[in-house]
Amino acid sequence: MSTKRCIFSTIAFAVCFMFSAQAQIVRNDSLLNREMTLEKEYNPTIKDAVKLNQLPELREPQAPKSKVEFSNYAVPYAVQNGLVYLKPQVYLSDINYSKYRGYLTAGLGTLMNIDADLGYQLLNSGTDHLSVFASHRSGSNDVTNLQIEEKQKFKLNDTWGGIDFLHNFGTVKVSLDTKYTYSSFNYSGLSHIITGAPGPVPYSINTFPNQVNNLFEMHAGIASEEANKLNYKINAAYTRFGQKYYETTREPGRKENRILIDWDFHKNFNSTMGSGFAGFFKNYAYSSLLEWLKESDNLAPYGNSNYSILSLNPYFYLEGDNLDLTLGGKVDVEFGGRNKVVGAINLLFNYYPSDYFLFYVKTDGGRKDNSNYASFYENRYVSPYYRVWDSRTPLDGTVGLKFLPVSTLSLAVFGGYKITMDEHFYLHSSNYPRTDAISGTVLYPEYQDANTFKLGADINYALPDFFEVGIKGVYYQWEIKEKQSPDNYRVFGAWHKPRFVADLHTAYRFPLFPLRFDLSYHAEYGRKSLDYLVPVDGGIVKMKDIHDLSLKATYPITDFFSAYLSTNNLLFQKYDIWYGYPAQNFNIMGGISFLF
Repeated sequence: MSTKRCIFSTIAFAVCFMFSAQAQIVRNDSLLNREMTLEKEYNPTIKDAVKLNQLPELREPQAPKSKVEFSNYAVPYAVQNGLVYLKPQVYLSDINYSKYRGYLTAGLGTLMNIDADLGYQLLNSGTDHLSVFASHRSGSNDVTNLQIEEKQKFKLNDTWGGIDFLHNFGTVKVSLDTKYTYSSFNYSGLSHIITGAPGPVPYSINTFPNQVNNLFEMHAGIASEEANKLNYKINAAYTRFGQKYYETTREPGRKENRILIDWDFHKNFNSTMGSGFAGFFKNYAYSSLLEWLKESDNLAPYGNSNYSILSLNPYFYLEGDNLDLTLGGKVDVEFGGRNKVVGAINLLFNYYPSDYFLFYVKTDGGRKDNSNYASFYENRYVSPYYRVWDSRTPLDGTVGLKFLPVSTLSLAVFGGYKITMDEHFYLHSSNYPRTDAISGTVLYPEYQDANTFKLGADINYALPDFFEVGIKGVYYQWEIKEKQSPDNYRVFGAWHKPRFVADLHTAYRFPLFPLRFDLSYHAEYGRKSLDYLVPVDGGIVKMKDIHDLSLKATYPITDFFSAYLSTNNLLFQKYDIWYGYPAQNFNIMGGISFLF
């Protein structure tokens, strides 16, 4: 029996054996994957009576606090700023309590990249919270291709803003929020151009117009929390995604409309037990399709069919003195589209004999929402023809240990196995030369059933108010069900998926001088892609490993005014984020933060 099957069997046995322990319903398909700016003690998605979505908190090592007390709400959501893998600025990530209601940040970089954030808390009382926010990320500079050593222009302009509101009636809470995002960018990667002439297929540099995406979302929710009564949480939302162009300027782009409703009803039997019934309904509608797509007998390959999803998820939970259990079953049914159905068991068993040790087993599953709205945050360079299929996961299991030998050190190890149907992998496409083309380089999804084994460790050490360091590494092994197409022409693989991912973060704050340094490092090893212009190994290309090192210094001039200086790609590495899309070169950004 193979090592992976042994581990998988062990996980399955542990799940069955500990049927009377603790579980968790991790709702990856929850109402909205909102990247809103939210106040830390205010979250419109109100938690259930039991902590279904998280492991018990151990006494984590205390990281050094920055003396710069930024506003305690409105943390900018993470967007991929150009081709810099790490967030361009993370100085708002460890916010302390602040007496200020508003904040303003602004930064300018050497690659003509601009960061700006503005927010203000209009209301902050025991019953009402109301805040407004806006942010901007942009850049325009040359990037150098790894394949042909030529430069081309990279452009990006992301601007978003919104409103968050919460009112607490006592036993009932009502939340409202809305956000609008404008994104203008060019398909700056390297492309193949098919000319029809004999000889090798040439590469092409992108000189085409900018694509424009508009994203709008609106959400309303109501929730009650009363012990020993039937509690409820109901949310409703609407999202709209719009593109200006398809792959030529003559054709209007796709329009996607989503209606989302989710719910969770639960009731305690006594002080330690309860049960609930959760679920969601989603409807997807598409417009502005190309004529040849409208007339096609099969829209499924492009993901353009209108369809709906209904998910039903009953569960049971138990809370003991040193163990917890939440056990549920979920079934997701698709109406229209591809009419796919998936079922999964949701389980989280937590065993914590002390405040310094935790053993857990969890399983999850269901559909991953790959709508145009959601996919924008994963990869904006997907071909406008495609709406990525939703993947289906009947099992995503993890076993882990976490312990704190001393108050300043935490250690964690974990392993898992995941089964996914219609997992998507991105490849770049070839294009015919056209004067009205909007894209020289687009990425398209390729689907395969895939099993994934992972093994990882996470170590964190901190000296309060002085120093912290965190190291995390995860090894992945991908098993693709179909290695090669029936005609023995196309080769399949886990394209762009790394075999090993490592992250390092360390922070140091001078004890007698108000200056803080943050160093971040991200690495990815073992990525591959496919390029049929490469004459060896069937076109399989081993991509350069990612080594992204960033350093930031923050200096508080006063209690309400500070300055920062950050550098990205300190190792001057050349690698692709996606094949044909190179990362930005070394750059420096300086900025200020003002509280009011």
